[in-house]
Amino acid sequence: MRGFSIVTLGIFVAGYSTARWDLVTRLYELAIFAWDHAVVTRAAKGFAVLSVFFFLVFLPFERIAALETDLHPRTAGGGISAREQLKRRGSF
Repeated sequence: MRGFSIVTLGIFVAGYSTARWDLVTRLYELAIFAWDHAVVTRAAKGFAVLSVFFFLVFLPFERIAALETDLHPRTAGGGISAREQLKRRGSF
């Protein structure tokens, strides 16, 4: 008896089409639920609130940090590390 037959193919196609139909109907039900509960509107309101919060709180800190970085630049190899300073003092 062969492992693959027309019956095997038929069972696979039936199962595959049933699973796809179930996914499509669930997606349709989810879209109706989202429309009824104004999910898109609520998500847009949340995005707007978070954007305003970002612009009012975090953006000024970023601007202050950028200004301070420009006022007090640091070179990569110009300073001595804290560990090296402690070694030179004999404290480490």
